[in-house]
Amino acid sequence: MLEEDRADREDHEVRLLADALRPWREKYPTVPVLEDVVLLDPAEALIRRTGSSSLVVMGQPSRRADTVVEALLREVRCPVAVVPPSAG
Repeated sequence: MLEEDRADREDHEVRLLADALRPWREKYPTVPVLEDVVLLDPAEALIRRTGSSSLVVMGQPSRRADTVVEALLREVRCPVAVVPPSAG
């Protein structure tokens, strides 16, 4: 990927993440959240970031998420919580 395309994609992903987190930050302002956008395979990105984590939380299981969860369970040293979508 060209550097300019990569930068544009990363900027877009940063905006999407900020928009997705905004309501949760407002609802739970005392919960620390680290925003970190990386253009990697999801499992690889999460595994790289879990070195000092106490817990990894995965939401909305899907076929793709299943493979990420499997990779996390094999590789990380902290608990992994898989949270299903809310019923309401």
